[in-house]
Amino acid sequence: MTISGQSQPISIFTKLILLLGANISMMAGASLSPVMPQMMAEFAHLPGVAFWTSMVITLPTLFVVLGGPLIGYLTDRFGRKPVLVVSIALGGLSGSAAFFLTSMGAILITRALVGLSIAGSLTATNALMSDYFEGQQRARFMGLHSAVSGLAGIIFLPLGGFLADINWRLAFFAYLPLLVLFPLALVFIREAMQTGEGEKEVLVDERLRIDLTKTFIFASAFFSHLAFITVPVYIAYYSASVLNASGMAVGLIGAASSLFSFFAGYLYERIGRKLNFKVIAVAGFFLFAIGFIMLGFAGSWAPVILAQLILGFCMGMSNSNFPTWLSKTVSTRVRGRANGIYVTVMSLGPFVGTFVFAPVVTRFSYSHAYLLSGLIFLVMGIAAFFVRYDHSVDD
Repeated sequence: MTISGQSQPISIFTKLILLLGANISMMAGASLSPVMPQMMAEFAHLPGVAFWTSMVITLPTLFVVLGGPLIGYLTDRFGRKPVLVVSIALGGLSGSAAFFLTSMGAILITRALVGLSIAGSLTATNALMSDYFEGQQRARFMGLHSAVSGLAGIIFLPLGGFLADINWRLAFFAYLPLLVLFPLALVFIREAMQTGEGEKEVLVDERLRIDLTKTFIFASAFFSHLAFITVPVYIAYYSASVLNASGMAVGLIGAASSLFSFFAGYLYERIGRKLNFKVIAVAGFFLFAIGFIMLGFAGSWAPVILAQLILGFCMGMSNSNFPTWLSKTVSTRVRGRANGIYVTVMSLGPFVGTFVFAPVVTRFSYSHAYLLSGLIFLVMGIAAFFVRYDHSVDD
């Protein structure tokens, strides 16, 4: 039986773990961005120090990609709870351990472990949200999960800047809240699928079948995050070159964009009552395209600010819509594997995007990178019209 069908309600602690566990694992890394200059100065004696310090930020993404499919299988094979609990503990321990390390090699090992913890916590969380909730309740909670992700961005970026002025190593303590969530997860997270005698069913006896709808969802997650990477990576340089913007101004606009991402997640369930998954996806793609084209042609503050607000809202809506849609297309027994693939392609997008857009920026300009992002979303929006939509998923 599933929790959504039980009389026993889901506790507030369970909901907090689902909302915070994966989001802290993912977003705590944002606190490291402001301390990169101090870290480079600390390890200035290393050959290629710029590359190694950049790997502190990017290495977790690589290990999300490498670990996602296997962790998805383990989530179905052994249950959601073991994967989530271990991932939260691993994230808290490995993420904060770098505070005590003096070797760049050791720090990078902890960053790889953080990547595995992100893959596990996000995969298990998405599967549990799909198991615990149904219909509009699921859409509401997944939207709330995306909203919290946007809110986390507003918190961790300024936190990193504040800690950078004290001691750059303190930024790694942004992972410590996971160690508070760990014992709570042990107590309050329960498996949704159970037999009548209370024993867990074997969840691995069904094969995950990839059809056109799932392919579209995975491709959308990949290309959305591939194109969106141009915002956090290039926006500071672009704003400085076009508007002579200060770092503070760039940070404030980024925080406003994250706030609009929060609003999108919060409103997702209400929008989903009127529009189906495909319509939301198509509208989001075209709005994405408009935002990036505005950014590419911007020459003043107004279009830059408006474009980033549009992009933040669209990303919040996308991060709510595609996991919810995926949960409706797969059975409970394969949700771990499906979400493992989703987490993998979502993280692979930004990783590939750095190689796609770097030559564009080098040979042309930041504007061309944003226009290319707009073109990608325009093509995705057009392609979405040709995806057959199964209205039974709205039932």
